[in-house]
Amino acid sequence: MGDGAVRLRALAITGIVTVLITRAFLAATGYPQVGGGGLHIAHVLWGGLLMLAGLGVALTRGGAGARTWTVLLGGVGAGLFADEIGKYLTQTNDYFYRPAAALIYFLFASLLVLAALLQRQGPGDPEARITAAARIAAESLHGGLTDRQRHCAAELLDGLPVGPGPDDERAAAVHALLALAPSRPPGRAERLGESATALAARVTAWRWTEPVAVSTMTVSHVVVAIVFLTQIGNGGTVIPTEAAVRVVTALLVLAGLRLRFAGSPQARRLWRAAVLIDLLIVQVLNFDDSQFRAVGELPYQLLLLGWLSVGRSAASGRSRSPQGRSPLIENRSGEGTAT
Repeated sequence: MGDGAVRLRALAITGIVTVLITRAFLAATGYPQVGGGGLHIAHVLWGGLLMLAGLGVALTRGGAGARTWTVLLGGVGAGLFADEIGKYLTQTNDYFYRPAAALIYFLFASLLVLAALLQRQGPGDPEARITAAARIAAESLHGGLTDRQRHCAAELLDGLPVGPGPDDERAAAVHALLALAPSRPPGRAERLGESATALAARVTAWRWTEPVAVSTMTVSHVVVAIVFLTQIGNGGTVIPTEAAVRVVTALLVLAGLRLRFAGSPQARRLWRAAVLIDLLIVQVLNFDDSQFRAVGELPYQLLLLGWLSVGRSAASGRSRSPQGRSPLIENRSGEGTAT
């Protein structure tokens, strides 16, 4: 699920960037219209065509390059398509429909949260692991495998028996295909992704990352909750729903902090729940109130979610059993054969 989650996250981020660039460009140019003679060629049309093109690439081509194009075409297309959501929902085709900002945000935030959840649940049962490894092995038919792809496949097969029996025979066949696959250097997009992943892992492993992240998260949630409660007490114009949700997330963060001091691994679950509530509820209300100015708070939330996701993945990797390691883990060059 790891690579799929990364691609889904990249598609969502591409869509978000497309929406922001489109809105900024239109505002700077006075919202020009393309067309004439009673026609208006809205950019939703180009968005639909780009999504169709991305789908066509996914259906007719294979390999990492095709998936990269699918992500780019699909992400830009989805951004252009979602940007005009106000026109779909109003009888007056109102591009400036106020709830549009919250709806656009919710669409892409849902994709980002889904990507985080997919990255969290690796293929556990043997059949799913064999299938995922076979999918990677099939990449070798389109020009070979990178070291990272080969290593990911080997980790999926790590610990699976190779011998008689349906599952064992399929695992052996995938081992053989991986051993025969030629190696290839990673492409530009793959190198960029690997560099970003390595940087995230290094930052997560830094001894001060958790204290800084937890302190920032705790202070920000508690202070904001107190501010909202104070405004309610003073009769301020505060949405009660948002105030209640802010208090809930602050309590989750504090409960997680208590568990962390007690040495419980459940602390990250509570922090993750707080961040997900922030992304899927609090920020929707924030975008509805502040419109696209609310995007300034989004990077902080995504960094927290990324830290929690990367930290959990690293912990899962360390907890895997070292027994029955695949010979392909050591065969990074692709020169050896499966045993």
